[in-house]
Amino acid sequence: MGSRCRIVIGGGSADLVTRARDLVIELEQRWSRFLTDSEISALNGRPGRVTLVSPSTYRLISSGQTGNDATGGWYNPLMLDQLEGHGYRRSWCQRSAVPDQRPITPGSTEPVVAYPELSAVRLPEGTRFDPGGIGKGMAADMVAEYCLEQGATTVSVELGGDLRVAGVPWYGPQWRVAVANPFDRDQEIAAFTPTEGAVTTSTTNLKVWSHKTTSYHHLLDPTTGYPANSDLVSVTTCSSMAWWSEVAAKAALVAGVDRWPRFLDSLGVPGVGVTRSGQVLTTGTGSATRAALAATSTPSSAVTSTLSSTLGSASTLTSAPGPASDPGGHNLRPQVGGGVA
Repeated sequence: MGSRCRIVIGGGSADLVTRARDLVIELEQRWSRFLTDSEISALNGRPGRVTLVSPSTYRLISSGQTGNDATGGWYNPLMLDQLEGHGYRRSWCQRSAVPDQRPITPGSTEPVVAYPELSAVRLPEGTRFDPGGIGKGMAADMVAEYCLEQGATTVSVELGGDLRVAGVPWYGPQWRVAVANPFDRDQEIAAFTPTEGAVTTSTTNLKVWSHKTTSYHHLLDPTTGYPANSDLVSVTTCSSMAWWSEVAAKAALVAGVDRWPRFLDSLGVPGVGVTRSGQVLTTGTGSATRAALAATSTPSSAVTSTLSSTLGSASTLTSAPGPASDPGGHNLRPQVGGGVA
């Protein structure tokens, strides 16, 4: 993941925040593609073979396939070869900006095969799994779930720009997550007020590099294998779970402005998009600005019990400005207050 993390907890035992932090570190060690001894690196070394994985990694991989199915392939977690081919081979602060000579191909359309009774998966031959955004989202979800199970009454997990909240807000009467303009991060363009759940952003204007006369970013189009040539520069979505919000935001951005309203509506996810020209778009809000989260209207037949286990949250999307702080990633801004651990 290689990202900044902030966890705020109310209730539970005195050492809960330490155990939550340790869980983040554990998941980083399991899922980082930049660590040669991680579980993901071991799995990626065995494409085409059934591989036993830990329960948390099984959940991550199977959710990635759920996202691929539900988005009709616009989200594809099996494009690590292409991403590294474009030069993104190291963690962002140590990246190599020089593309290599490997051929770039479209993303694989073959599915990951899951064996729930074994906690095992099989990647298609010739592919590798990229945890990327879904890894950050899943980690935020798992930390929040763990804290609630351990008696926390308030949980806020910010992980690399993903925000997952639950329980009683620690700074006011309701959770409020502002969305900043990707061209001017001091300008607020919208805000989500979930009762609980997650808000995440995908954008093409942060992880950007160039080589000779070619510019690159990290959001790839599965139909080409190259950075998406989208007329959207950012999409922010709100859902009951951060991993699902990550999938929806990335797929909607890659799909582009002509597809994104029906696309997010079909997934049951409200969103805010910003075009290259700076136009702000919203979808899924309705005339009364009321939007259901992904789990309140089942997005597709591909969605499994991973989604259905957390039904019932709802969100309001507004354009009212308010105090904000920068969590250190993308353009999400939770309202200031409380303590940090």
